[in-house]
Amino acid sequence: MDWFSEFWGELDLLRQVLYCIAVPGTLILIIQTILMVFGIGGESAEFDVPEVEAADLTTTGADGFGIMGLFTFQGIVAFFCVFGWSGIVVMNASGSTLLSLFLAFVFGFAAMYGVAKVIRLMTRLAVSGTIKMNLLIGETGTVYIPIPEDGTKRGKVNIQLAERIVECDAISETGALATNTPVRVTDIIGGNVLVVEKM
Repeated sequence: MDWFSEFWGELDLLRQVLYCIAVPGTLILIIQTILMVFGIGGESAEFDVPEVEAADLTTTGADGFGIMGLFTFQGIVAFFCVFGWSGIVVMNASGSTLLSLFLAFVFGFAAMYGVAKVIRLMTRLAVSGTIKMNLLIGETGTVYIPIPEDGTKRGKVNIQLAERIVECDAISETGALATNTPVRVTDIIGGNVLVVEKM
């Protein structure tokens, strides 16, 4: 360990602090990455995902996630990792303490922001497919599996909702409906069975 003692002794205080930030940050980041590759600990990267509302299915909404969305564990680790290494690189290249600290903060914040954006995108991809069935009332679609006329036996319909096609059980109270018949949802019974009528 003589080489380490010699190397460490040649560093000024700022470089020592930056190494103490960069090395642990890098090790934690590597461990996080390995765990996520093997599907362990991925839950910590997620936000609470609310049930899908009408606005979620029809509009993209604001892309921002608020200042608190930056401060995830992954984002903070990325900040320290990039802050430490960029500070060391700039310090070795320029020798300027103020410049190295300024650029280290800028690059660290950029890394934290980037991680927050990636987590936000991953969260959007993982949004639950659960739909509030009452959102389908008034929507139009087509019959997928023929619906008998008696109103007790079910068929299936495909409903276009925003950019999604939803397949649901359906009955008709106005007569039999053949495959590919255009229909409109008029009611919902039993919580998940659509009542449709021919358009």
